[in-house]
Amino acid sequence: MGAATQTGSYRPSASLILAAKDDTLKEYDYRLLLIKRTEATSYALNHCVFPGGVFDPREDESPEWITYFKSFGVTDDQFKKLSHNQDNPRPEFLSRGKHFSRDIALRLTALRETFEEVGILICTNQDSLKSWDSKSGHPRTLLLEPSDRSEWQHRVHNNASQFLELCRHLNVIPNLWSLQEWSIWRTAATANRKFDTVYYVTTLDEQVNEVSLLLEPHEVASAHWMSPAEAWTSSQDGTIWLPFMLLYDIARLMNLHSWQELLKFSRQRSSRGSTMVQPVYYRCDDCMFGVLPGDELYPKEPLTCTQSIILPGSVNELHGKAQQYNRYIVYDFHRVVLASNVPPCDGHLPLQSLVNTKLAKL
Repeated sequence: MGAATQTGSYRPSASLILAAKDDTLKEYDYRLLLIKRTEATSYALNHCVFPGGVFDPREDESPEWITYFKSFGVTDDQFKKLSHNQDNPRPEFLSRGKHFSRDIALRLTALRETFEEVGILICTNQDSLKSWDSKSGHPRTLLLEPSDRSEWQHRVHNNASQFLELCRHLNVIPNLWSLQEWSIWRTAATANRKFDTVYYVTTLDEQVNEVSLLLEPHEVASAHWMSPAEAWTSSQDGTIWLPFMLLYDIARLMNLHSWQELLKFSRQRSSRGSTMVQPVYYRCDDCMFGVLPGDELYPKEPLTCTQSIILPGSVNELHGKAQQYNRYIVYDFHRVVLASNVPPCDGHLPLQSLVNTKLAKL
């Protein structure tokens, strides 16, 4: 199977790391929104993720969106602020935009799915757009809660085109500029369901208790506001289960203790773009571990690793020899060890030191 065919089997998707303020915490002053999938949509017990879903090329890339944005006075220069000029080439799936940049379309995906799953509509209006100083920041975000929100959520769930109709109905536009690119992950080639996912961050001015959620009953069993440290601890003690790539990102977010830090860092880092990361899995005598770029065991062609690579010996024997590593070691769903001594790329944060293990200690 050629590389083009393999790449084509990955479905573009987008997720939103949504942070709201919480002054009641000691270590952090914000919480992140995690949703627990229903049994019908989850592949693991207590499976929690950030809101998000699969890109719809017909609706998220409809030329009607550009016409609608321009009717609000959005300029080409303002659209360009949503694209990135990074040192490394952008991932291929992000350069396939048909009518406009895929950077715009996938932000629409993230915002549409967030409304569909938890009823949060992150938007802005014409007055906020006009008063926006586009040299810094983004237009003021409005969190609208229409009286017929449940009906619109149902309509968007059944037909993605209704997201544009909802914006027309309320005379608002999705606040694309409030989303900052955080990371890009490709699921391992061993996975049955394969996705290329952009994770965006947005920071709400509101306190957690001021954000009204409306959970879509077919997809979302429950929602949980947690600080990064709470999310890490809850995953490790079995209260929730976070996919390993989300656990890695949570370990980076743990460095940012304030809402203002998160806003400033994500805004500055986002302009540098992101290198797409794909785990490759190894199995040894007593566990499985995923390696990431920069690790000495990371292969040149990760797309060809459609089965776990078997290595003889115990994990401690293997790690005792490791000199350059960037990996997570999976003993079971809730016992996961992160370890990296590789400098992060794209101006990103390292793993928080309290959860970054030196392999010599294993």
